[in-house]
Amino acid sequence: MKIKANAKINFSLSVCGKRDDGYHLIDTVMHSVGLYDTVFIEKADTVSVICGDLPQEDNIAFKAAKLFFQKTEISNGCDIKIIKNIPLSAGLGGGSADAAAVLVGLNKLYNAGLSYENLCDLAVKLGADVPFFIKGGCMRSEGIGEILTPKKPLEKGYILLAKAETKPSTAEMYKQIDSKETVLANTNAVLSAISENDLENLSKNLYNAFETVWQDSFVKRELLKTDAKAVALTGSGPTWFAIFETLEEIKAAERVLKEKNIPCWVCVPKQSSLEFE
Repeated sequence: MKIKANAKINFSLSVCGKRDDGYHLIDTVMHSVGLYDTVFIEKADTVSVICGDLPQEDNIAFKAAKLFFQKTEISNGCDIKIIKNIPLSAGLGGGSADAAAVLVGLNKLYNAGLSYENLCDLAVKLGADVPFFIKGGCMRSEGIGEILTPKKPLEKGYILLAKAETKPSTAEMYKQIDSKETVLANTNAVLSAISENDLENLSKNLYNAFETVWQDSFVKRELLKTDAKAVALTGSGPTWFAIFETLEEIKAAERVLKEKNIPCWVCVPKQSSLEFE
């Protein structure tokens, strides 16, 4: 089985407060985009994962497979090979996408019959954003990320992803946000613009709370010099994304960024997070 596991971006991200257990409450609009890892899965007697130099026990895909076999009580295993294209720790959800690909892939491979709800229950044990990647597309995510509401995906435009070199730690960023007055995105306006394929209004309403505590970003400054309709942060960074109307505009921006040795990727909005081949 071969699966393309697509990355995600956040068109909006509000930090709404904090629970008594220390977890932060968020309200975010996540959308799949066409930068993907390739996940290969085949039946085997034991579980093994090959993914670069990362020890398999530390790989979230390995943990996902173990969780699947524990849940289903299937005594077999699987061999997993992951070819990474989504950069690590970039706010794009690469590891979470891989984990979701393993859960959904094994469910199909072994005809285990787990429902979407069953798969999401397993996914949230691996990470708050993993349930999104079970289906992907466009979803509003609330709570700590586990409350998902599917929405109509965006069907036009181009997205340029550009990764900054460094970022403050996510823990430090949350700490700074906690000390500031709460500002919330206009989530309904974002969702309305997406459903209407209105890039103009979508661009006007992009918001990410983490940008308020972000250090000055060379990558953001360079993206703002292009013909992008808008520039915003995804997740807690360090990847920024820019929205373009045409392929010519985004290709021109890509050339400029690559001349400055900024890692960047051209992609389009996707209707789902997992594509089976």
